[in-house]
Amino acid sequence: MFAYFLPVFADEAYYYVWSLRPQLSYFDHPPFVSWLIRLGGLFFKPGSVFELRSFFILGSTLTALIWVYILRKKNFSENMICCFLVLMFLNPLLGPGSIVATPDVPLVLFWSLSYLAFTEIFVDTHSLRKKYFFYILLGAALGLGFCSKYHIVLFVLSGLIYLCFNQAYKKINLLGVFLTLMAGFIFSLPVVYWNYLNNWASFEFQLKHGFGKAHYEWPWTLNFYLGQVILMSPVIFYSVFKSKPQKTDQIFSITQIIFFTTSSFKAIVEANWPITSHLHATADYLQIFSKKSFKLIFLIWVIIYLAITAFMFTEASKKALRNQYRSTQIDEILPLVERLKPLYGSSYQIASLLTWRSQVFIPKLNGLSRFDFFDTLPESNPTEKKIFVLKHFDSIWPDKYKKYNKTRLESFEVLKIELYQLNHE
Repeated sequence: MFAYFLPVFADEAYYYVWSLRPQLSYFDHPPFVSWLIRLGGLFFKPGSVFELRSFFILGSTLTALIWVYILRKKNFSENMICCFLVLMFLNPLLGPGSIVATPDVPLVLFWSLSYLAFTEIFVDTHSLRKKYFFYILLGAALGLGFCSKYHIVLFVLSGLIYLCFNQAYKKINLLGVFLTLMAGFIFSLPVVYWNYLNNWASFEFQLKHGFGKAHYEWPWTLNFYLGQVILMSPVIFYSVFKSKPQKTDQIFSITQIIFFTTSSFKAIVEANWPITSHLHATADYLQIFSKKSFKLIFLIWVIIYLAITAFMFTEASKKALRNQYRSTQIDEILPLVERLKPLYGSSYQIASLLTWRSQVFIPKLNGLSRFDFFDTLPESNPTEKKIFVLKHFDSIWPDKYKKYNKTRLESFEVLKIELYQLNHE
C-alpha cells in the first residue's frame, strides 16, 4: 500500500529509463536495479507503480527472511527476532526505503545472502561438500552484489578483518576460497566486461564521487556521524562501540563506519552508503538486549517519525527537498510532451520523470547538466533545426548550442525551469 501511494522519485524514474535500454552495466551504477524493473515489466502494466517497485518489495522481504534464518542459527529467541524485524523496518533506509526502486535494495539482499553463506562456512557440523556449497554461494552472492552496488566490496574487507581478529582464517579451506573467487568473478562479469569495453568509466566515476574532493570541510564528517546516529538510533549506535570489537556483527558494522569516516575526509558521504552496517549493528545490539532500551529506541522512532511528518507540512521542507523531484511535481510541464516535439529535458531527473509519466521517451539535452546516462544516447544530440528545451534557471547553455537562436516561451516557477525554442541558424 505504501509503495502504491508513494509518489515516484526522480532517481527511480531514471533507473526506469535504464530498463528501457538494457545494458550489462551503466555509467552511474551497476545494472541490477534496472534488471529488477525490467523484470517487473514482464508481470505488470507498463507505467504502473508495481512494474517499478514490485521486485524491490520482494527483495526486501527476502532480506528479512534471510536475517530470520541467520538469527535463528545464532540461537536468538523468537522474541528477539521479532524485535530485530521491528527495528529493521523502523529504520528509514531499511523500512520505508526498502520499497523504493534503488540500488540499495539488491545490495542489502545480496549482502545478507553473502553473510548467511559466510557464517555457514564456519559451522563445524557441516560436511565438506556442504561447506563447498556455501563457498560457491558466497562468491555468487558477492558477484550479484557487485552488479547491484560497488559497496559490496566492503563485505570482503569486513570479512578479512573478522578472520584476522578472531583467527578464524585457520578454518578456511583453500579450495573453498578458490570456488568463492571463481563464482564471484563469473557473477560480476557483466559489470567488469562493460567497464572493460568503456574504459572503466563507471569505476572511475564512483571513485571520484566517493573520494573526489581536493579539500576537506569538517561538516562532512560531523554530518556523516549525525546521520548514522539518527538512522540507527543513538542506543544502537552506542552499543556497537561499547565493547572491544570481537563479535562478527560488531566487526562488520564498525568496519563500514570507519571506512566511510575516512571517505568523509575526501567527499560528502551520503547517509545511505553504510546501509548494510545498520543490519549488523541491530543484530549486535540484540545480544545485549533489554526491554528498557528497546522501549527507548521505539519511543525515539515515534518522536522522529512524528517530527518528520510535521516537517513535511512546513515551507522549510519544500526548500530542503527542492532537488528531490517527484512524479506529482511535474504536472504543469507534462502537457508539453504532447504539444511540443522534439522536447528535451533539463536534467536527468526531469527527463526521466517526463518519460515515466508520459510513457514517451524524453531525452535530456546533451551537456545541459552533469554527464549521465542520457549523454551516452544518440537521441540527446538533436539533428532537427527546431527543438524545444526545458532548462533550469541556473543552467548554462553548452557551447555546441550557441549557433541556435533561442526564444524563451514559458517559465515554471515551482520547478525553476524555463521553456525555450531553439532554431538552428
